[in-house]
Amino acid sequence: MNLKVSGGNRTQNQFRLVEVPFFTKQLPEASDGAVTVNFSSLEDLGIQGPEVLRLLGMGMFDMSEGTLSYMAGEAPLFESLDFPGLTSDIDQQRKMAEGLKPEIAKTMKAKFGVKLLSLAPIALQVLYCNKPVSSLADIKGLKVRTFNRGMAQLVEGLGAQSVNIPFAEVVPAMERGVADCAITATSAGNTARWWEVSDHLVMLPMGWSMIFFGANADNWNKLPEKTQAFLEKQFSDMEDKQWAQAKADVQDGINCNTGKGTCKNGIEAKPAMKLVTLTSDEKDHAREILTKNVLSDWAKRCGSDCVSQWNENAGKVVGVHVSDN
Repeated sequence: MNLKVSGGNRTQNQFRLVEVPFFTKQLPEASDGAVTVNFSSLEDLGIQGPEVLRLLGMGMFDMSEGTLSYMAGEAPLFESLDFPGLTSDIDQQRKMAEGLKPEIAKTMKAKFGVKLLSLAPIALQVLYCNKPVSSLADIKGLKVRTFNRGMAQLVEGLGAQSVNIPFAEVVPAMERGVADCAITATSAGNTARWWEVSDHLVMLPMGWSMIFFGANADNWNKLPEKTQAFLEKQFSDMEDKQWAQAKADVQDGINCNTGKGTCKNGIEAKPAMKLVTLTSDEKDHAREILTKNVLSDWAKRCGSDCVSQWNENAGKVVGVHVSDN
């Protein structure tokens, strides 16, 4: 069998170091050549990302990678693993993800006709700014690229303006002044050379950019059970590699951007970016915006059953209870 698969952005470490070897080498070799893959990046396909789940459900691809929170407009549950400022601990993040995974899989199949195969993060999301930023107060009045509703609400709560820009278009947007800051992973912004258009790396935790691989459910159901079991095991192995890569990428991305420490899988920024850390008061302020603005709005959109699922499976991990009133 030959699978038509769409991946993520070609510059990102998850794509280069995990996905490409998996689809072009591991999967064919593990199947003794029975499974081959036509694997393409978003750039190769000329698509931006938010449309992936719909295209997959329509059968344009057999399998696809997608950014979970891009699809939150139709399923608010999908943004609940990417609340900005909730956690900067990747081990906590995985426990949350494992707890919510069955419900996410159920929703993905019911709403989009997609079988969930894996769920993992890119890496910790932070701010890349090309204006002098030494504290959260300096964010006020700036234009910040976000890519989900929770991010937008948090930066707006800080007095900034949220702008929605596709990942691949961020560099020219920052060059033209369409954005003063942009949010992505410590590693993803580095390998996409965002340090060429920004000079301050602001360590405000903004989520993890959770990504998934899914299969068109109709095509999946036509496969023999033995083939399904084989593919599920292979994707489970890849998922473990994705989590390990994301964990390594957090600090490696910081090192590569700031010129301090070993830069293993990125590009050493020249000139080096300035690392901006937050005080405990600033973290508390961001957490207050998260609670009052982001979580309360999400609860209204997601509904009581959805909120209960989150409280039981994710909230307990981080000690947060969301009210659905």
